[in-house]
Amino acid sequence: MRSRKISIRLEIFMIDIAIVGGGPSGNRAAMHLSREMDVTVFEEHASVGAPVQCAGLISPRAVCERTRDSVRNEIRRFVLHSPGGRELSLHSRDVRGVVIDREAYDRALSEAAEKNGASVRLSCRVSDVKPADDCVKLLLKGEKGREEISARIVVAADGPQSAVRPLVTEKPFDITYRGAQYVVKSDSQEDQVEMWIGRKIAPGFFAWKIPAGEEVRIGLCTCGKTPPMKLLDKLMRSKFGEVKIIRKQAGLIPIGPIGRLSEGRIALLGDAGGQTKPVTGGGIFLGKRAAEILADCLLSFGNTMSALRKYELSYTDQFEREISRAMLIRRILNDLPDKKIDRAVELLSSPDIVEILEDSGDIDYPGSISAAILRKAPRLIQFAPSLLKHLLVH
Repeated sequence: MRSRKISIRLEIFMIDIAIVGGGPSGNRAAMHLSREMDVTVFEEHASVGAPVQCAGLISPRAVCERTRDSVRNEIRRFVLHSPGGRELSLHSRDVRGVVIDREAYDRALSEAAEKNGASVRLSCRVSDVKPADDCVKLLLKGEKGREEISARIVVAADGPQSAVRPLVTEKPFDITYRGAQYVVKSDSQEDQVEMWIGRKIAPGFFAWKIPAGEEVRIGLCTCGKTPPMKLLDKLMRSKFGEVKIIRKQAGLIPIGPIGRLSEGRIALLGDAGGQTKPVTGGGIFLGKRAAEILADCLLSFGNTMSALRKYELSYTDQFEREISRAMLIRRILNDLPDKKIDRAVELLSSPDIVEILEDSGDIDYPGSISAAILRKAPRLIQFAPSLLKHLLVH
């Protein structure tokens, strides 16, 4: 019996910008670029914004007019619980954080991108990427079968496990945190976020309770060996007792200093580029700014390799100092034993430090006030002398 060769016909198209990943940074870049360029977003999932892998606590500056309807709560209070039960309590008259419906946030940006002229392809996965002299070829698998797309520029906004990232850099992230979160029913209308730190609770990171209107999000991240869901179940039993769990969520957070963000005609954006904050793990604000910088460079210098190099340089120039400071703080926190964390929280709870944190604390720029705090409480230097002294001079 003769075997038949099955031929697959690949339709080939050329577009200006191919954005791999329909998350907030990818859709925001598409929103800006599609006013003047031919832009297509390729999202592997069947709907934008799902599955949710985010606690949803962001700064007010990460919300724009298009995403305002996604806000579910405004945060003015913060309580940090140390391993030994000490508390650092902060209260600001101004809104310091907002809690968003992440799915609604992503959808709003996607709809704005489409309104500006972008094409959004759902259930469409990039299976291969091949750089060429004047373009990048993408092999896609989706509802139309197999396709080949050629793009002048490819923006990889496909998350921490990016399929495109290895073409830009083979350097792994310094830390990849694993996170788990339960969304529970709540009638409370709190404006207070709570966090817990300690090696027995969330090794290498922290746990949180975030009120979101009629829901509360309780979760944690860790870089330890114990699965995050197991740690979360333990936290739920010890702190919250019986609650009605509505949804379970999980995800990854890449952490590290700013590395390569472009190579040839490929740029990294959002989690794919490690654009997350080392202290809190949040990535929406940095992804927002990176998308705006990338769009400005491409619109100013065209869909060229030089535009991508300018994007990398501009982003690094704006955020390298803050990210470096935040990485130092993250390393210090990860190395401190629980008893020293208790002592540090005690020192930070002094009235003059609390005043600085309440007046100037910023979840997007935690490294920026570190020097001011050290000058007010020089005894903090005892916990990591060489690293903390480095913060004072940088």
